[in-house]
Amino acid sequence: MNNDTSPSTRRLVTRQAGSLSLALWHDGAAPDEHGGYRQLYAYRIADATVPGSVPHDGRDIHSGVGADVDVVTGMGTLVTFLSAAADAYRYQMSNPVSAPENLNLFPAWVVEAAYLNSDELAMLALELEHPNGPAVVEPATVEAPPIASPVQEVADDGPAWPPGRYYTVVFLQDEEGHAVVDLLDEHGVEAAIEHLAQWDFGSETLEAALFNEDYHAEVPTYQGTREARSDSYVLSYQPGLGTVHLLRELPTESPAGWPDRYTGFRNPAANALAERPPQTAASERAGRHAPHSEPPQTRPDDGLSL
Repeated sequence: MNNDTSPSTRRLVTRQAGSLSLALWHDGAAPDEHGGYRQLYAYRIADATVPGSVPHDGRDIHSGVGADVDVVTGMGTLVTFLSAAADAYRYQMSNPVSAPENLNLFPAWVVEAAYLNSDELAMLALELEHPNGPAVVEPATVEAPPIASPVQEVADDGPAWPPGRYYTVVFLQDEEGHAVVDLLDEHGVEAAIEHLAQWDFGSETLEAALFNEDYHAEVPTYQGTREARSDSYVLSYQPGLGTVHLLRELPTESPAGWPDRYTGFRNPAANALAERPPQTAASERAGRHAPHSEPPQTRPDDGLSL
């Protein structure tokens, strides 16, 4: 096993995942209580698009006992935990009263940045796992699929419009959420909704909510939730927790391309698939569709293990 940790031999690896700049390097070795050594790794996370953020440094990633120095595997571990933090952030957006442990893996700005760059982190994880490209898996020999039954053909009509009554414009929490609650207390509902409506980009926000299935039959409510309304907007908030959720009523007429462009439904007669438009930072903050079970906890108390 290679335990040489002199400065000249400490390998460094850097990667980019969307706006996230990641760097990881070998930081020595530590004896294990059962004998042998664990390799230690330090890292830095930076995001130039986050105003006022200071790069986050950590030294809590380690390998298994007896492992050689492998900074690429160490980078893979860092990406895994960033993805876990992003999943926890996504889960809490749909379950505001929850407190997933993985939200504490990194500072709040890192967790939010990981969520906004979750697709890029997933691509980076694949790149690190398969540096020479993903392995080619030969398809198994299977029987031809049966011709669609009459029941399946009826399903081709697709889902009806509207899929719900409200869709998400923006969801805020922590300091930003408390600031809106304060604004509401001091200047009233109209001022708070007018402030939050700056995240409403019209058809773009509606499209993002449809793609992410972020629409609701009723306003999501939890213990302590209060509601306020103004025109087509509904403001749902919890003063004590500082969570603020602005929703808007779905229009009476369906947007062009519904349902195939937004739901994955495809008309067999269609010649091409419509591409998904890029999401804005505002639509990202409105939240992607989250699972209804809390994500698994992945970080051990004694550091991050490879």
